[in-house]
Amino acid sequence: MHKNTIYRAFLLAVILVTLWYSGIAIYRYYNYGRLTAQASLTSSEWQIQEVAEDEFYLEATYKFSVRQQVYAGRTSWPREFYRNRWAAEKDIPYVQKHHSVVWYQPSNPTHSSLQKKFPLKECLSAIVLWGLLLYFTWLGFYITRFKP
Repeated sequence: MHKNTIYRAFLLAVILVTLWYSGIAIYRYYNYGRLTAQASLTSSEWQIQEVAEDEFYLEATYKFSVRQQVYAGRTSWPREFYRNRWAAEKDIPYVQKHHSVVWYQPSNPTHSSLQKKFPLKECLSAIVLWGLLLYFTWLGFYITRFKP
C-alpha cells in the first residue's frame, strides 16, 4: 500500500464517505423492502406543510384496516416541494388519485406508507463509491510495485 500520508488521508475520506452512503442506502432499502403488503385506504386527509416562505410539501394522514383492525398512519413528501401554496393545493387531487393504496409491514401494520419508492439513487451512489474505493485501493498497491 502507498505510504504517502496525504494519499492515506484521501483513502480514509473515501472509505468514510463510502460507508456513510452505504449506510443510507441500506437503511432506505430496508424501509422499502419491509413494506410488502397492501391495503385500501378507508379515509385520508391531506394537509400542506410550510417549510419556508417559498417551500411547501404535502402530508397525508390516513386510516386503513387489516384483519378487522383499523390502523392510522402519516406520510409526508418533504423532498417533493412546491414553490407556493396554490401549486400544492392544485396537486392534491392528482396525488390522492395515485396514492389510494397503503403499503404496510405484514408483521407490524403500524409501519405503513402511501408511497413505496425504490431507493435507486442511493443504491447507485453506494455502488459507484464502492467501485471508486476498490480502484483507489488497487491504485495504492499498484504504485508501490514500481517504487524502488
